[in-house]
Amino acid sequence: MRTSRQTFFLSATWIFASILGLACSPRSQESSDAAATTHAPEPAPEVQGPASQEIDLFALGAQQGYIAPCGCTTEPLGGLQYAVGYIDGTSNARARLILEPGSLLFPLPTDPEAPADEAGWAQAQRRAALLTERVLAWGDAAISGVGPADVGSPLGGAALDQYSLPRVLTNVDPASRPVNLATVATRTLDDPQVKVRTWVVLDPQLAREGLPALIDPVAALTTARAAQLGTDAEHLDIVVVHGSRDLARRVAAEISGLDLVVVGGPQATTEGSRLGAAPFQVGTTWVLEPGDRGQTLSHLTLVAPRDLKAPPFADSTRWQFIPPVEQTRAELTRLDERIASFSADPSADPSFLANLKNERARVKASIDATGPEDGVGLRLKQVKVSCTLPPDAATKKVLDAYDGWVAAENSARFKGVFTPSPPEGAPTYVGKNTCEDCHDEAVAFWSKTHHASAYRTLVDANKQFDLSCVGCHVTGFKRPGGAHVVETRGLVDVQCEQCHGPGSLHADNPDPSNIRREVSPTTCLECHTPEHSDTFQLEAYLRNVLGEGHGEDARAALGAGPTGRELRAAGLAKAGGACKKM
Repeated sequence: MRTSRQTFFLSATWIFASILGLACSPRSQESSDAAATTHAPEPAPEVQGPASQEIDLFALGAQQGYIAPCGCTTEPLGGLQYAVGYIDGTSNARARLILEPGSLLFPLPTDPEAPADEAGWAQAQRRAALLTERVLAWGDAAISGVGPADVGSPLGGAALDQYSLPRVLTNVDPASRPVNLATVATRTLDDPQVKVRTWVVLDPQLAREGLPALIDPVAALTTARAAQLGTDAEHLDIVVVHGSRDLARRVAAEISGLDLVVVGGPQATTEGSRLGAAPFQVGTTWVLEPGDRGQTLSHLTLVAPRDLKAPPFADSTRWQFIPPVEQTRAELTRLDERIASFSADPSADPSFLANLKNERARVKASIDATGPEDGVGLRLKQVKVSCTLPPDAATKKVLDAYDGWVAAENSARFKGVFTPSPPEGAPTYVGKNTCEDCHDEAVAFWSKTHHASAYRTLVDANKQFDLSCVGCHVTGFKRPGGAHVVETRGLVDVQCEQCHGPGSLHADNPDPSNIRREVSPTTCLECHTPEHSDTFQLEAYLRNVLGEGHGEDARAALGAGPTGRELRAAGLAKAGGACKKM
């Protein structure tokens, strides 16, 4: 939209500037001024801003086939019903754009939960169809790219045809461009009228079999934009980068005239995967970085007064940054507390109190106002997708149907399917009831731990046959003599043998050498991963699973300190409470 580099006017502190002089001399002298307290000036009336015209841009990260979070973390982020509920509930369908960067369909092959067999891929393909239908429901408001996870299933590149979306991929080698991949997506939002152009590039380092041949993203963007010169001033120009933050920075720095760059590729860290990163600028271009797997989305709103003719949505020199409403409300709360304090004090300076009340009115008005009177306000927000958001009822119904399909499909598929027997002479699993014959105190202690109710949490959510879940909620999953999906052999929950190994030889001959007494931390880490157990600390969690009748000496050696339950309780409190498993 710009033909040269220009400077944004940022006014992040504009609503707070007038309070900077209020810090001194809040308390007055006595008597004569005190009588005036009852006649302090009334606060200025709360100003209502003019009706606004707005456009909303929502940036998603690489979804990687996820439709709902695991639910075992203290703050399970993700959940398609919440993302859809937020997007549809906070925007006008005629004035929004949803940017989906690609890698929508399937988990990455390096993902620990990537499908390992035909049944796993059956679930994954069902999720891919569900995600495709949801994106299509947004119509022209959604723009999709292409990523390596889209072609990571046994279907390969054919998945792009089977799960068909209007996709954009700008940096395809012109000699081999598929007909179903556009170079640019051009949209005209209806209310207000705004022209938007979106290009999508994929880092060539992420190329894999099934993707078209790729060229340098900056070179491709330079060529693609040159083909449309002369219209920059009319358009809001966006580039979605399916790749690293460094590549997004390079695009923002080397391609002039861009308004927005989105970092859409898979994140490199667990924290980045969950939360993305705060928006920032490269020169005059804003860069948004959502989390992936639907855990955090980036929301940009451009807002102008309704009576402003030809609002300059495509003129970034007139964009003015508006602090997040949460920040403004926090300032309003602070002012309310100060007003209450000074109002209760007979010695308070009435003029100081009046100033506080007037400032409170101005801050309140800023919440209701649409933005600058003669330009466009810019709001930026990183939105955690969780159960704190209102769900979309139709999407929730679809997800419940998916869970029902998985339960029915896998119940039938795996009925009568058992794990193989171990080799002759090797131990097999016998279950906690056999352990209890000699270790009743240990089993009694175990029954009070979370391990003892692990399977029930899946049953309550109708996920007991979900291949993404069941392995960490039973004992010896798919190991010789252990639990399978349906035929669990009485090994539901995280029983003794999950940590100590199959115990048949020990049951026959209770020699200590016939059982694994010392448990390696790697055993715990098979399930207590950062993605599924965000508060896990080995010693703290051991304080919960060791005790009377079960490693009393080892528990004493750990000494005082936080327990796993305490860490989890603190995590839940920080997250604002627990979410029901989805």
